[in-house]
Amino acid sequence: MTQFVLRPSVRHRPLALVPVVVFVVLCVVAGASAGRFGVLIGLGIASLVVVPVAGVLLRSRIVVTPSEIAVRGFLTHRRADRAQAASVVRAMIVAPRAPLNDSIFVLDRDEKPLLRIQGVNYPRADLDRLVDHLGLPAMTADRPVTAAELERRYPGIVPWIERHPYRFAFAVAGGVVVLAIVIAVIVAAAVA
Repeated sequence: MTQFVLRPSVRHRPLALVPVVVFVVLCVVAGASAGRFGVLIGLGIASLVVVPVAGVLLRSRIVVTPSEIAVRGFLTHRRADRAQAASVVRAMIVAPRAPLNDSIFVLDRDEKPLLRIQGVNYPRADLDRLVDHLGLPAMTADRPVTAAELERRYPGIVPWIERHPYRFAFAVAGGVVVLAIVIAVIVAAAVA
């Protein structure tokens, strides 16, 4: 069996780069209005977006060898022993205010997740080839599903944050409010 490698592609979603290009142009134009130093600052701010996007496109890949399945991201590298892989679940996951996410879950014999492959940067045909190459029994959802629906069928497959996006958002917002109040109290006490 040979090594199988998939790399991300923006050809299937060329419009995804439009916001990046617009942001970079706005940063440079805004910086240009402030002179040479402003252009440097604009380029520095633009690099905060360009570097991660380029990193995802250049470093990310999915590699399947006879002994393992590996998923490399911009900053992450997850691996699973191929001998433990027993089945695959593929689903188009619907999330609030986000595009559909074609996800592939590699499960062990107890239907516990070994690895999740986020398919957002890969063409659907490439993900089809990946599932075929794995040669495992595959279950594909017949329609887009929410993370909570997928969790009901396969407990433990999706993290809590993804199953409860609104609760997570409210918890983060509450934490920010509490932090702002604590900082305001500390500043008020220091000034008084």
